[in-house]
Amino acid sequence: MLKVISLIFLVFYNLGSLHSQESFSYAFITNQESNKVDVIDLKEKKKIKEIAVGEKPAGIALDSINSNVYISNPESGNVTKIKVKNFEVQNFKSGASPLGIFYSDNTNSIVVSNWYDNQISVIKTDSEKNTQQQIVEVGKSPAGIYISSKNKEIYVANREDNNIHIIDSDRHVLKKKVSVENAPFGVYSEKEIDFLIVTNVQSNSISVINKTTHDLIKNIKVGDWPYQAVYDFTKNHLYVTNQRSNSISIIDMRNYKNIKTINEICEYPEGIDISYKHKLIVVACWFEDNITLLDLESLNVLKKIQTSGGPRAFGKFILEN
Repeated sequence: MLKVISLIFLVFYNLGSLHSQESFSYAFITNQESNKVDVIDLKEKKKIKEIAVGEKPAGIALDSINSNVYISNPESGNVTKIKVKNFEVQNFKSGASPLGIFYSDNTNSIVVSNWYDNQISVIKTDSEKNTQQQIVEVGKSPAGIYISSKNKEIYVANREDNNIHIIDSDRHVLKKKVSVENAPFGVYSEKEIDFLIVTNVQSNSISVINKTTHDLIKNIKVGDWPYQAVYDFTKNHLYVTNQRSNSISIIDMRNYKNIKTINEICEYPEGIDISYKHKLIVVACWFEDNITLLDLESLNVLKKIQTSGGPRAFGKFILEN
């Protein structure tokens, strides 16, 4: 009987060990100077790997269902696919100077903004060839992208046209243009929220847009050269990185008010994302060549981790299982 109990314990122990090995919490950081993606283990709070990708990597898209990460490489005109299971990479063409990138789990495709072509490319990812399915004309210097599977729409920030293009994701035709302030660059939302956030670099503001009605709700002043935003569901707060202010603006999304600024976070903060699993805000600091970890509750800086060079992390970059 004792042997049977021991055997049962051993089986469950091994299953538990296997499960823990499969569990992960990684931040994928694009580095434009080193042409690498750094993998940060957020549980251990340390860098565990550097992955060579294309030239001047910038944008990041996450496929959480299949545990894949897609990286845009503007200078080499391609996209790198990283399989999280073994960190295996595959490169494929995506148009001239790909920048913004987003994965659609509805269509098993990625959408990439091509900065110099004034186009977005739709690329199927459910085959080994990752074939380009569609090219859609947009505005001048397209950057950030978000796809709403619920609304079946693609939102693209056109930096030189000061507007957002809203595109039907099934037919790939323009539905509407929404004017924002100067030099829109980053685009952020989540499937659980009904608003879209646009960072306007040259007007030092963000624009809040209703995803259903397409109405511009409000323009909100933040710090100098806002880059990217992330929403904290626990507090109903939006955090916006301000490149030239070296700060993070905190917006109360219940009343759309800028309520606080966290100063001197690091030099040139850019990408920002949240790990609820480890209660962290993760910020990519371009000029400091590091990422900064903040406590989600207190907003205090916990640690800075060196990167391989020039971290941008443009897009959501934390993948957890």
